[in-house]
Amino acid sequence: GERGRCVALPLVALAAAMLLAACSKRAEVSQPPLVIRDGDVCAACGMYIRGPPGPRGEAYVDGDDAALKFGSTRDLFAYVTQPDIASRLESAYVQDTARIIWAHPSDAAASFIDARKAYYVAWQPLPGEMGPTFASFAKPSDAATFVRSHGGAVLRFGQVTASLVSGLTYSCPGPASPFSALATQTR
Repeated sequence: GERGRCVALPLVALAAAMLLAACSKRAEVSQPPLVIRDGDVCAACGMYIRGPPGPRGEAYVDGDDAALKFGSTRDLFAYVTQPDIASRLESAYVQDTARIIWAHPSDAAASFIDARKAYYVAWQPLPGEMGPTFASFAKPSDAATFVRSHGGAVLRFGQVTASLVSGLTYSCPGPASPFSALATQTR
């Protein structure tokens, strides 16, 4: 009896330690969106984030100590589509345009959604922090309603490339553009 208890206690202690290690590992992976605060600057352009219009973004990249914040969805994509960054991207968030006022976006963490699951309206006419940007949405129906009101084309996260970001304009690309097929295919 006594001998059996000595073996059981170390096993219980070992199981508890493994459980705690698993829980702490899981907590490290959980990277929630953060509140936009006074003084936060865009990781891509260096401008203050509070104030400019349009949806914002946030990203966690392996090797960086803290969340990177972006004043626009375009700046987020300009950063995360760089090959050396894309391979280290852990999580990314964008604001749901259906839940913000474009001219005065919310600073609340609750307005952010998973960027990889969002729907993006490219070539739309509303300006972001540094000019043309993507309107981001949680629901495809909200993105489609936005396109009917403002124009543009709906894209998914994986369709947004560095060259598309650098050539983004306020209106759909013409027939000579390398993006014309993408714009017409998704309208």
